Amino acid sequence: SSGINAEWPLRPGLVMVDKLCVWMGGILGETLNRENLIPQIRNGGPLCRLSECIQASVDDFKAANEDNDDLPSASPQGVNLTCGVRSMEARQNVTKFLDWCRQMRVPESSIFLPDDLLKLKGKMKVVNTILAVARRAKDCGMAADIDAPPKIANAFIGLEEKFGKKFDHTSKAFGTQKSELKTVKTTLVSGSAWKIVQQKIDTILQLPGKPSYEIFRV
Repeated sequence: SSGINAEWPLRPGLVMVDKLCVWMGGILGETLNRENLIPQIRNGGPLCRLSECIQASVDDFKAANEDNDDLPSASPQGVNLTCGVRSMEARQNVTKFLDWCRQMRVPESSIFLPDDLLKLKGKMKVVNTILAVARRAKDCGMAADIDAPPKIANAFIGLEEKFGKKFDHTSKAFGTQKSELKTVKTTLVSGSAWKIVQQKIDTILQLPGKPSYEIFRV
């Protein structure tokens, strides 16, 4: 667990990790953050799912532009999405994804080694590879732009879901349909009001688009 929870580098690296989590999570329909990113993708399955989503844009790009036959014609095949992180299938998943990255013209210097992910030897190298893939996907016409600023409406929705507060003015302003709000307990924990304050702060630090500082807990 120490490898998973090792600290990310200080800013601006943290900002890019957060942007990657939002971008990749949006494509895969997953909630990703600094804490769960590496554990979630460690068996290589989600990375192959990501390549499948990007491949659709690559196919359209190749059809509309000549001299791009070297781009991949298919995403990784024969992927095991549910294999254990220490299994041979996981290594095969990661290897297939990295081969696909090379076909996407990601520079070799930007491609992580399998053990950087499988054995947690270099998680920032993993992040840098996926960032490079994201920008190559943009070059190939993918609508999801990792460098796009976050939508303010989404930020208010996140606050609603985290704290259960009703931001009626933002919902009307952005025409966003409100979802059922979570119930927030206001009873004292361990007999101290400061415990509640600490929990609120911890929650804020988990929000997407938060300031580029972090309190790491091993």
